[in-house]
Amino acid sequence: MKKLLITTALAALSCIGSARASALPGTCGHVQVASSQPRGDSALAGHGYDLVLAGGADQTFHATDISASGTGLGPQALRDMEDVASLVMLATLTGHHSQGCAQDYFVSAATPIMDGLRAGRSYDLTWQGGLLTNGPTKLSFRRAHLHLAGARSDSAPATLTLETQGIGITGTHNTLLANALPQQVTADASVPSDSLVPLAAAIAGHPPENVRVPLHVSSLNAQRGTMQITGNGDANLTGNTDASSATGHIQVQNLDAVIETLRNAGQTRASAALILAKLFGHKAAAGGTSWDVSWEGGVMTVNHIPLPIR
Repeated sequence: MKKLLITTALAALSCIGSARASALPGTCGHVQVASSQPRGDSALAGHGYDLVLAGGADQTFHATDISASGTGLGPQALRDMEDVASLVMLATLTGHHSQGCAQDYFVSAATPIMDGLRAGRSYDLTWQGGLLTNGPTKLSFRRAHLHLAGARSDSAPATLTLETQGIGITGTHNTLLANALPQQVTADASVPSDSLVPLAAAIAGHPPENVRVPLHVSSLNAQRGTMQITGNGDANLTGNTDASSATGHIQVQNLDAVIETLRNAGQTRASAALILAKLFGHKAAAGGTSWDVSWEGGVMTVNHIPLPIR
């Protein structure tokens, strides 16, 4: 009994207090957390989360607070979930891919989550006070929440919901992005459970050969002031952008307000681009402007018109 109590105490102490060693391979990235503490049997709360991708300090992710929860996961599995999700988010938004983020890491870190999803369990991850840097560009958000839900069936897909609030960007030379970036975004998607690991590897690391992950986006909602963007679609994702494909539908409400904002800010090129986009669009039945968009063989097509975006 005494030995059991000592072991339990040491395990608890390992999750509390000062910075911990990263579970990520050093060739992929490094993580430090100022403090991390279990909340009951299946939750973990951390403060001062910092992730730096390997190869320099140009791509980083800081969260003032981070929390993870999920039935059947211990502290180590919850920490791994925090790291994998943060790595994928940073890689997605910076476009950074690392040969050092091997698929073996994603397999070992995600196995407990995969088993839980196949058993119909769900998992939640929340970041507060997020700041992602990519060189001089800084993308911040007040809060982001990721929810993963499984089903008691090998054939049923896992569903993902990501909600992000209070988004802002500085240090970018892309005036259209800076002036039209949505401040709130919610997305609902589904992916085969056994494709989550290849998807993470394709986004953040070195993807396996011939990987092709089907992704269905049932709804996308993004808002900036009075502008609202909604959409849905399907994609087949690979480790090569030109080999990936996607089709979808996008609709924008109050596009004129954004054009006027850009024009008043002296962003004539950006406003002209949106005016051109409006001319390509269709007038939606519920108001606003809509586009049918596809990506195939490295070519973007909008309303069946190929665009020279290269």
